[in-house]
Amino acid sequence: MKTRKKKKGMYIALLVLLGLLGLLVGSLYNSLNGNPLSKWLAQRELQQFMVEHYPEKRLRIEKGFYDFKFKRYEFRVKEIGVDADKGEPAEYEFSVGGWIPKVKVDGIRSANLDMPLMERLRGEAEAELQAAFARRVPAVREVSVQLEVVKGQLAENAAWTPSLKLDEPLYIHVVTDAAGASKQQVAEAAAEIAAVLDAGGYDYGHVTINSNVMDDEAGKDPYGYVKYVARFDKGGKVSAGDVEEVTK
Repeated sequence: MKTRKKKKGMYIALLVLLGLLGLLVGSLYNSLNGNPLSKWLAQRELQQFMVEHYPEKRLRIEKGFYDFKFKRYEFRVKEIGVDADKGEPAEYEFSVGGWIPKVKVDGIRSANLDMPLMERLRGEAEAELQAAFARRVPAVREVSVQLEVVKGQLAENAAWTPSLKLDEPLYIHVVTDAAGASKQQVAEAAAEIAAVLDAGGYDYGHVTINSNVMDDEAGKDPYGYVKYVARFDKGGKVSAGDVEEVTK
């Protein structure tokens, strides 16, 4: 009797183990290849996005695959009835990702960005912000700004100003000198940078601050290596506990 119960217990344990193994394999497979349901949801989101944003275009989703590196689906979309210079329909790349699927990369928008104007405005914005930040935070060494302008959105001679009407907020990256800095001082620098942006009326979405070691230990790289990282969104605050220390 005891032997029979023991065998039954081992059988149940084996079934549980096999079930867990199956879940593990399935989870690994999905993380590398996606799954039919998530792909269908991503494709449905893309279809709705195209109808909403490009109702004047005839678009057809051609192919889709799962990019496990970025954990999102990549789709090729063809514009029907419009010939490109080589007599072929225009094609665009779209990316959809997230637990609740959202379009991360809009290929039509990317194809219509005004790159020369963006480069000029970006340079003007970076120079303005670097000067403004450095007055409050002398350790600031570099400021990078990401902004997007669609062709026809602004006049070609438009000058940079925080009041420019862009349809996406700015992403701002700041590099500071970490010499003698603590986590608390990096957090205080982040607060000063946020104060400059808010007082100036900048429409920004996210700010990243890398506080870098730039002494002889850093070698030939003029920007050294990252010691601390601080991040905040518009309206957010950074405390010393939010500052990440990067181990070399």
